[in-house]
Amino acid sequence: MGTPSRDRDITMGVSDMKLKSKAKSISAAPLERNVAAARQRDRSKSLAFRRTGVSAEVLTGNEKFEAKVVEKSEVARKRIRACFSKSYLLQHLDQEQSETIVDAVEEVRFKENDIVIQQGEPGEYFYLLEQGSAEVWITKTGENKPIMVKQYVAGDSFGELALLYNAPRAATVKATTDCVLWAVDRSTFRAILMSSTQEKRNLYEEFLKEVPLLKTLDKYERSAIADVLEPEYFNPQQVIIVEGAKGDKFFMLEEGEAEARSQGQVVMRYKRGDYFGELALLNDAPRAATVTAITKCKTVSIEREQFKRLLGKLEDLLHRKKEDYEKVNASVAVSPEDAPANLPDLPQGAEPSGSSSEVVAGGTASYDASPAPSTPRSESGPSG
Repeated sequence: MGTPSRDRDITMGVSDMKLKSKAKSISAAPLERNVAAARQRDRSKSLAFRRTGVSAEVLTGNEKFEAKVVEKSEVARKRIRACFSKSYLLQHLDQEQSETIVDAVEEVRFKENDIVIQQGEPGEYFYLLEQGSAEVWITKTGENKPIMVKQYVAGDSFGELALLYNAPRAATVKATTDCVLWAVDRSTFRAILMSSTQEKRNLYEEFLKEVPLLKTLDKYERSAIADVLEPEYFNPQQVIIVEGAKGDKFFMLEEGEAEARSQGQVVMRYKRGDYFGELALLNDAPRAATVTAITKCKTVSIEREQFKRLLGKLEDLLHRKKEDYEKVNASVAVSPEDAPANLPDLPQGAEPSGSSSEVVAGGTASYDASPAPSTPRSESGPSG
């Protein structure tokens, strides 16, 4: 972490203005940035900051959080709240938490081609992109050439990974147009968001690890998906997906129980941690079964187009490591004699409604899963 002086500066530098710490009001005038000078200063500090691994930071009862207040007009506050409504990390905060962040955020601006955050440098701010677009570039260990892995547009947010973990920035973010962002300082982010964000991310990442089609994703990619999973709530007997409808969304069941029916027959039951519809990330083939909530259910989901915008086509990710792709491909496609052609769009690990001969230990091209495990998954979800 930086010095107290550094913590009062917006990341990437401040030309003539510094943020005042503690609960003092300061001007909300746009910050001028001397990116080159600030980056050189941060680079020297980052040498002591680098780690070989990452570990989650924890807020303790001994840490004091003093809410910062940056003066801003009511028009600006409305703009900030509009950004909150588009951010999965912020949209579920209660009113008091939201207003604490509205008070603390500072407007920052970048020109086209400016570097917003730099891979390897310490992170001090979480950003909400109000206007403009940006690209994410990663230079992998042992390689010199960075690769572009995703794009941000208005409504997206980024920068939380370095604040959640005691680690440098995992990627470089470069403005592709002139950008207007809102910056949430490290202390405010940790006090308001870190605990709940970390808990949810860990849960969803564990769920994602169980999906055969997503086994080739690295931690950064799983985190990216975990952060944009959209919650949905279903009452008992409410239909989640319909047999024959085009598939465009992948679901994981966070709470409750559900069942799948094909041609009116119950063929699979789902519990916490199970998933269905993952083949929708590959194509829009019709759903092979209707999934209905048995109890009150909470699902989290991602649409295929959103997945592609975040990480590119799933086929490309699967081909990234040929041997992994071949293993995954084998797990989701078996010969016709191994399974009937009309088996539903069902997940690995979900509980069959009958004997193993009714839902064979394998999938077909219409399955959304690979072979079921020999022992059922725990009611409490994945372990580890």
